[in-house]
Amino acid sequence: MKPTSTHKPHITTLSPYQYLGGKAVTSKLCSVLEIDEYQDLADIFNIPRGTVSTWHSRETTPFEIAIRSHLATGVSLRWLLLNEGEAFPHMITSDTEVISNALTLPYYQLKSGELMALPDLSFDPILLKQADIEAHLYMALQTSTTILIIDKKDNLPISGSYLISIDNLMSINDIQRLPGNKLVLHYGQSSIAIAQDDIKIIGKVILSIEHV
Repeated sequence: MKPTSTHKPHITTLSPYQYLGGKAVTSKLCSVLEIDEYQDLADIFNIPRGTVSTWHSRETTPFEIAIRSHLATGVSLRWLLLNEGEAFPHMITSDTEVISNALTLPYYQLKSGELMALPDLSFDPILLKQADIEAHLYMALQTSTTILIIDKKDNLPISGSYLISIDNLMSINDIQRLPGNKLVLHYGQSSIAIAQDDIKIIGKVILSIEHV
C-alpha cells in the first residue's frame, strides 16, 4: 500500500507558466475532440465562430474552454496548455482493465433547497493543488453558471463562500465571522447577522469553475 502524507506542500511562490495559445491549443482540441476544422470548435462549445479566429490572431489561451474539455474528456491540462506529458496520462490500458488516477467526486445540483444527485464528476486532482486528496471528503455542486468544489472538512465558518443548511434547506452563501460566535450571512445585496448555531455548515467552496 502506498503511504500517504498528512503534510501540505510548502509553497512560497507560484511563478506564471508559459501557456500555449492560438493554433497550438486549438489543434490539440481538434485532436482530442476528433474534428477536422478549427471552426467546428465554435459549434461544439457554443461560441461565436469569430472567437476561434480571435484566439488564432491574438495567440490567446482559451482557459475556460480548456477546463471544459478536461471535465468532459479527462484530457490533461498540462498537455493541453503546457505541452507537457501525454494527453491522457492517467489512463493505463490492458486486456482486462483501465486504471485512472482521475479524482471522482459525488456531483449534485441544488434545487429548491435540496441536493439532487447527478452522475459523478471526474477531473484532474491537480486543480485542487493538493498532494493527497480523499474524494469522499469533497463534493461537486452545479449552479447555473459554475461548478463548485466543496471541501466538507472545512465546516467552521470564518470567511468565504459555504454550502449551508437552514431549517433543512440548503444554499450557497457568503459568510463573515463576527465576535461572539456571530456570523454575517449574505443574500445577494442583503445581509443578516445570525448566531453560528442557527445554521449547519456542510462545507466550504474551495474552487469555482465557470461553465456556459
